[in-house]
Parts: sequence; structure tokens; C-alpha cells
Amino acid sequence: MKNIKTLILAMSTISLTGVVMPAHAATDAEVDALRKEVSELKQLVQQLSNQQKAVTVINTPTVPPTTIAASSPVPQSKPGWMQMPDGQTQVKLYGNVRVDATYDFKGSNGSISNGANYPLNKDDPRQDSLNVSAATTRIGLDLTRPTQYGDLTGKIEADFMGGNGDNGSGTFRVRHAYMSLGKWLAGQTTSPFVNTDTSPETLDFTGAIGTGTTRTVQVRYTQPINAQQKILVALEGGDVEKVSNAAGGSRFPALTTRYDFKTADNKGLLQLHGLAHENRVAPKDSSSEEKFGWGVGIGGKYDITPQDSVVANYYHVKGDGRYLSYSNSAYAYDTTTQDINLGEFDSAVIGYQRKWSPILRSTFAVGGIQYKDDSVYANSNLTNTSYNKEIYNALVNLIWNPVKNIDLGAEYTYGQRETFAGDKGDYSRINLLAKYNF
Repeated sequence: MKNIKTLILAMSTISLTGVVMPAHAATDAEVDALRKEVSELKQLVQQLSNQQKAVTVINTPTVPPTTIAASSPVPQSKPGWMQMPDGQTQVKLYGNVRVDATYDFKGSNGSISNGANYPLNKDDPRQDSLNVSAATTRIGLDLTRPTQYGDLTGKIEADFMGGNGDNGSGTFRVRHAYMSLGKWLAGQTTSPFVNTDTSPETLDFTGAIGTGTTRTVQVRYTQPINAQQKILVALEGGDVEKVSNAAGGSRFPALTTRYDFKTADNKGLLQLHGLAHENRVAPKDSSSEEKFGWGVGIGGKYDITPQDSVVANYYHVKGDGRYLSYSNSAYAYDTTTQDINLGEFDSAVIGYQRKWSPILRSTFAVGGIQYKDDSVYANSNLTNTSYNKEIYNALVNLIWNPVKNIDLGAEYTYGQRETFAGDKGDYSRINLLAKYNF
């Protein structure tokens, strides 16, 4: 900058000198020389100016471009699910608030659920009995989190029907408590042997006679065959025999299986069921008796139209009283001969379901169980009035869905049972229901 100022001053002086110099003293040669010098000075000034600009650019600090780092996406919860603090586990709360009221016109068993031991006609049973309960209310949690092997899922569900759940009573009871990963499941849930998927919708908490709702502690493996078929195999523990009057108990878990086939249009479902377990009485280590219990079943469901569907299932069982509702105990034990005498029965359920409108639906269902009555088991229970040679019921209902998640319903049931001694009992009832699902 100092050099530029000096050159500018020199140029000014030369120019001024040229102006004040006498005109006669300046020759043409001198004028040309001065012009040449001025031109050279201008070029020098321009070069110095360019050099100064270059130095300024070099010395100016470079500001690096601002880099905006992309933030990691925050995992989003699925609709209806809540995310836990670990950022991976998601939980969904579900259940229902339910109130049942039953009025028995004949043969009351003092419960809101159908029973296998309502009074016999010969005992002049009471009539016109009201029973109510909210213990059928249910609450549950579904859980899921991703793993390198797929989603790890779990379920915890409970109601209040443990023990006596009638007329204001209720005891907390675990229904489901399991976890599953891939094809494996461990915990308590519905047994593959029972017919939940092919049973009709009823207001009665247990369902038609012969319906299976048993939930067991199990280890289960599911093997898909293709998009329409799969096989379930489970080992189930707990009270395998469900016989309380005999010492001992089985040594092995029950083996249950189920085969599913769905039609390609999803209108039809076919299921085959299998069961095998040990019945054992061992009052002493030196004296034990074992008998093999087994069962097979078949069930189906078909949507005739979008408004009409039918369901049906059939079982033949020997040496079991655990899985199907209202069946007798698995066997009768003769303490004298130390023999196990197995019970054997057939069960069947059939139902027709109709959707009258988007908010109105109905079910008509019939279910029953019949025992083989020419057996030692039957003769052993001739005086036992709580054991039935046969039992059945028929139900018809109407369910109204006035607003989303609300069901209001009414159901009429007629049933009859007959003991091995030939004594009969009848019951007739109406069941009213109010349920809010969430």
C-alpha cells in the first residue's frame, strides 16, 4: 500500500511539472518521453494493485462450510402401542369391562356360568334365581421387541374368575402368561387340543357343552407347511389328569397336537386335534398303576356368506377330563383292586352365526357330551350324582353393538343332564350381558 501511494505522488508531480513548464521549452520529443513514462507508471501501479488483492485473499481465514448432521430416527410406536423407556419394547393394553346377569327359571346352580352339576329334578330344586357378576372383566398386555432372530413377543392376561366369581365375589386369575420367539412359545396359553377357533360365540362365559377353553403351561412348537397349513406340537404340564381323589399323578407332560388348514379365500378352516398323556395312581412307591389317556378331535368353520357362518367340532376322548368343559374326571380308581378305570366319551358342538346388520348379530348353538355307559367306569359312578352319563344344552342369543366397542346382549339357554343311575336334571335360564372392549 505504501508503494502505491509513492507512485501516485510521483505521477502527480510529473503531470504538474508538465503543466507549469513553459510551452516553448517543451519539445515534441520531451512530450513523447513523458507520456511513455506515465504509461509505464500506470502499468506498474496496476501490477502492484493486483498483487495486494491476491495477498488479501490468501490471508483471509477460510470458514469451513457448516455441516448439519442427520439425526438418528427415533423409533415410532405402532398405532395403539406405547414405547417403553428402553426405546425398543412396545406394549399394548387391552381388555374389557364386563357385567353378567343370569336369571334361572329352573334348575339354578347359583352361578352365571353353565354347569355340569345343576340340581336333579327328583330333588325338587329351587327356581327363579338371580345371579350377577363382574368377575368376568378381563385385562391384558401384549408386548413386542425386535431381536436378531425376529420379534420377541409376550402376553399377560387375567380376569377375576378364580374360585367363586359370582354375586360380587371374584379372585384374580392368570389366563395367559407366555413369551414367543420365532416358532417357539413357552408359558401358559390355550392348549392346541381344544376347539376355541371352531366354537360358536355365546354370552355364557364357558360356552356350549363340549367347548374347550383349557389354558395350560406348555412349551409349543409351530411349523408352517405353507400359507394355508401349519402344525402345532406342545408338551403341557400342570394337573394333567385333573383327578383330586387319587394319590400320585402322572410323571410326564401331556402331548398335544393340532393341524390347521385354511382355504385360500379364508372362508374355511379345518382343524385336527390330538392328545396323549399318562394317568397314574401311586399311593406308595411299591404300588402304582398307570393307564394311557388319549383323545382325537376334528373341527371346522365356514363362512357361507359375509353374513352367515357355521361352526362344528367333534371329539372322542378316553381317560381325560381336563380339556373339554363339563366332562367328568379322567378315571375311577378302585382302592381294593388298585385298578384305574378310564372314562370314555364323545362330544359335539354345532353352531350357526348370523350378522343381521353391521350392529346386530346372533348365534344358535347346540352342544353335548355322552359317556360310554357299559363300562366299569360307569358302574363305579352309579351313586355319584355329580357325574353325568350325558349332558347337553341349546343356546340362542342376540348381540347389539350400538356404538364402537360396546356389546349389549341377551341369551336363552335350555339344558339337561342325566346321571349314570338315570336321574335327570333340567335347567332354563336367560343371560344378560353388557361389555365394553378396549
